[in-house]
Amino acid sequence: MTSDTQKYIVFKISDCLISLPMDNVLKVLNTPSNESGWNAMGLLQIGDYTIRIVDLHQQLNPDYDTDSTNLQSFLVITNPIEGDLFGIIVDEPPNLIELNPDLIRKLPKYNRRLPMVSHAAVLQENEKKTTIFMLDLFELFNPVA
Repeated sequence: MTSDTQKYIVFKISDCLISLPMDNVLKVLNTPSNESGWNAMGLLQIGDYTIRIVDLHQQLNPDYDTDSTNLQSFLVITNPIEGDLFGIIVDEPPNLIELNPDLIRKLPKYNRRLPMVSHAAVLQENEKKTTIFMLDLFELFNPVA
């Protein structure tokens, strides 16, 4: 890859591949068990930090059963708002990839299934096409009312 490439982590949510720039990722960790009742509030306490949990599975698939998936999940920890930590639940450890910005295309806002996905990259390898959707943290944590 050329020096113009940027690093992203890629994780699967439902049938979609979602990515975040590495600059937006603080840490990826196993989801710790949390028996204090914080999970019901969408929060997780890790050490001195309170992390707001974001479950994109439910946003992509309203029929998704969150109780059946917490067997081995991971958290992608991000800090899009100064002072606040957010954890995105993913079922498998994310992969690290490098993408050339020329492969990334802006999605039309009116046609987005999820408003927090702003761009997509289509990778062609042999006969197989893979689409990776870029998560827009500003849209995810600052939705327009």
